[in-house]
Amino acid sequence: MLSFMVLLVLILILAQIKYSTDTTGRVGRNEETLVAMDSAIESALLQVFEDLKSDAESDSAAAPGGEASGPSAGIPGEDSGPTDSKEDEWSHPQRTELNEIQLRVLIQDEDSKYNVLSVLTADEDEAEKALDRLARVIEWSRKGTQAEIDGGTARHMATTMAEYMQRRSNQVLPRPELLSDREDDEEVGLPLSLREFVALDPELFPPDLFRDYIDETEQVVHSLGTFLTVWSSVGTLDDANQQAQQGSGGGTEQDQENDPNDPTDPTVPQDPTDPNDPTDPEQQDGGTQNGTGQGQGGQGDAPPGWAINLNTAPGAVLHSLLDERDTPYRFWDDVILYRNEKDEEVEENEDPPLDEYGREILVRQYFHSVGDLAQVDGWESLEPIVQSELQGLLKVQSQVFSITVTARKPTGEEQVDPFSRQEDIEREEANWQGLVRTVRAVVWRRTLGEGDVEIVPLVRWEVLDHVPFEVLDFPESRDYR
Repeated sequence: MLSFMVLLVLILILAQIKYSTDTTGRVGRNEETLVAMDSAIESALLQVFEDLKSDAESDSAAAPGGEASGPSAGIPGEDSGPTDSKEDEWSHPQRTELNEIQLRVLIQDEDSKYNVLSVLTADEDEAEKALDRLARVIEWSRKGTQAEIDGGTARHMATTMAEYMQRRSNQVLPRPELLSDREDDEEVGLPLSLREFVALDPELFPPDLFRDYIDETEQVVHSLGTFLTVWSSVGTLDDANQQAQQGSGGGTEQDQENDPNDPTDPTVPQDPTDPNDPTDPEQQDGGTQNGTGQGQGGQGDAPPGWAINLNTAPGAVLHSLLDERDTPYRFWDDVILYRNEKDEEVEENEDPPLDEYGREILVRQYFHSVGDLAQVDGWESLEPIVQSELQGLLKVQSQVFSITVTARKPTGEEQVDPFSRQEDIEREEANWQGLVRTVRAVVWRRTLGEGDVEIVPLVRWEVLDHVPFEVLDFPESRDYR
């Protein structure tokens, strides 16, 4: 009996040792896989950086005069310059495999989103318009889904966000010292990301508000960050120092009044579509001092960092720019249809490019300048003041990009054939089958002049807790049932 009991103890000890060893081994293999996934993600990011630079350099070479000057936004008949659209290679999601790790790269330009910093403009009328647009974007962001936000709640959310940025001394969150801080107005504080608003009221801003997911009716519900941004109005340390020097009376009076490089001088016409312009909203006062949504140039120019890319903006953002009483609902539908029609001027390719699911990519037309809106049905019926305001809110070029790389390593029998339906692949990735890691980087593609381009990281590495979905112009085409 004693020998039998000793044998049982030995068996239990050996079983425990085996179990602990197997668990440690699995943990070690997972850690090794995560390191390999991080390395693969970093490789993908570096490649995307180079692709974005090449795209800007090729656009610069093709622009009139060979310079990366922005398009003549809102001026019909003017020659168009570099443009960014969904026909650019960066706009198509890509899939690849590196060392048995599946990678998916999804890029969305931040210029396709509405910048919440626009509510900080000093002009009260324009600030109220910006607040109305912000509320409409929130309301439209999840329209038609189970997570739909009603107009009253959207207005309350927009007001809470504005108060948070305008009354930082009364907020529960500590206020960090930023280059965007102004000594003359200590109450204004810019958020570093949209997720800061979760801390204000978890019931009003639940965490799911900033995640992409599939609801119970099999519809994709997008994150609020898909339609809103705080990153598209960028600046540099030199710009901040220049502002501080001018604010303290540094330099000669002549220099302060006539410096052609001063982005805050209202006497100097600005070209807001120039990616060199790092002006931020609190410096420009929204660029809307003439009361029509136009830039300081007074010719329908859009405020830097605030204007929306007409070619890439989701329908929810476009529909939110103006009240439906000013722009009919049908007009924005026609705009989306225009940029989805086949470009008849492009010759058919015998070996056409394929998308991430192996389907042929149809070459569609896009807006070469904001003036091309004249080709959309319903443009001529808009009031001239509405046309002017739209020209000041839109552009066709992007300079800030959000890059999301999802790395996945199947760990069992849950592997899906890469030629499966798009719905099956996206469903599996959303359910986090296998080892999944999603990382986002936000970069500023800055043109230095003479075609030189650099990539400036704004958010170098951020691990997300969800896999983002591509924003489709026609989401009803995505069916999971």
